[in-house]
This record gives sequence, C-alpha cells and structure tokens, in this order.
Amino acid sequence: MKISAYILCFNESLMIRHTLNYYSKFCTEITVLNNNSTDDSIKIITNEYPDVKIKNFGEPNLYREDIQTDIKNNCWKESDADYVIVCDMDEFLYAENLPEKLKLLEEQKPAICSVIGYEMFSKKFPKDYKISLLDQVKYGVRNYRFDKTIIFSPKKVKNINFDYGAHSCDPEFYASGNQDILFEFKLLHFKYLSKKYLYKKHLKYMKRMSKINIVNRWGAEYTEGKKHIDKKFELAKKHLFKIIP
Repeated sequence: MKISAYILCFNESLMIRHTLNYYSKFCTEITVLNNNSTDDSIKIITNEYPDVKIKNFGEPNLYREDIQTDIKNNCWKESDADYVIVCDMDEFLYAENLPEKLKLLEEQKPAICSVIGYEMFSKKFPKDYKISLLDQVKYGVRNYRFDKTIIFSPKKVKNINFDYGAHSCDPEFYASGNQDILFEFKLLHFKYLSKKYLYKKHLKYMKRMSKINIVNRWGAEYTEGKKHIDKKFELAKKHLFKIIP
C-alpha cells in the first residue's frame, strides 16, 4: 500500500526531525510544503532526508490561513497513492498497533477515516532525535478540535474541502457508497512542547500575520502571546492523562 504524506512547514527546525523520522517509517513518500522558512528546516531536509520532496508556496514573511488551506485542499490531487496524509508538522497520525491498523486499512479500503484528536504536553522540548517522540511525550488532553480528517483516499475522494484551519471538511466522492468511515485513528498534536519553545514560535507567527488573518481572526491565539500559552498549560494540568502506553 502506498501512503503519501504532505506536511506543512514554517520554521520547524526543532520539530522536523521528529516528524520526518516518524512518518518515514510507514509513508512511501513525503512532501514538505514549505511556507518560506527562514531557519534550518530546508537545510535539514536536504542534508538528512534526501528522499523527502520540498514544495514551496506563499509569500515571504506573510502568514495567510486562506493560502495554507488552499494548499491542503489541492496538494494531493495528482497523487497515485492509496492514501494521503495532509497535516501540519506537529500532527502525528497514530494508533497503538499502527502496522496492523495499516494492514487492515489496505484490506478494507475506506474512503476516509475517523480521527480522534489529542493535544500533547511536555515541560521541556524533547531534543533527542534518536528516540521516538512517542517515547518522550506520552501525556495529553482530549481536544475535539483536532478530530481532523487528515487521512483519506485520493482514489475515492474527489475534493476534501477543508475549512480554514482544516479542522473540518466537506468531502466530495467520486462514487456513491464510498462515504463509509470504517477506521479510527488518533491524531496527536505535539504543539505544547515547553512554554519557552512556544513563546518564540508564537511571536514569529504574530509578526507574520496578514491583514486577512487578523480581520477573520484566523490564528487569533498567536496575537494573544504568552497569555494563551500559559492558559493552555494551566488547564492541561487538570486534565492530563497517559495517551501513549
């Protein structure tokens, strides 16, 4: 079974090795959708992951959610893969028995899969790239906003029609009867990996906010600065539980 991953990237030099190491284990090909990164993200791919493709998009120093959504809605359309994964750099499609799950997926061939979302938390950013991120960050909280349809079959889905932020979609199918959702995966959102890491990341996003983002409040959490991050970590203390065995 061929699985192609399309992963959005802007200045992910700290995260990118974790993500590419993970998806390289079961994806046939990976394309990084580079939104004008200015750090070492592309250098890391070129030097360490020569089989990973890079596709550049967007305008320099400008964050526009509408452009990112359009990329996610169309980047996979010429793929000949059995399934595509369209995600951000900090999103991991996960199952406890992933190899077995993928084998069943190949046998049953649903058009799209149900995905149950979780936000993962860590006090320190895990910088040991020789160890799987799943072995370093195991606790998180349930978040329904991340029940995102990030895996589907391009052979059965004509248009995925992600809404802004890709938190919801309205898929169109090539034929009737393909809408059955027979599978359930987890989506682990590894965003909250230390406050220090996020303070810097959100500040960079805030400086790149476009007028259209501000007017529509796309990415509003970035404009809240440290307040949003501190609140998320404080709330997580009350609800954290072990997600990865």
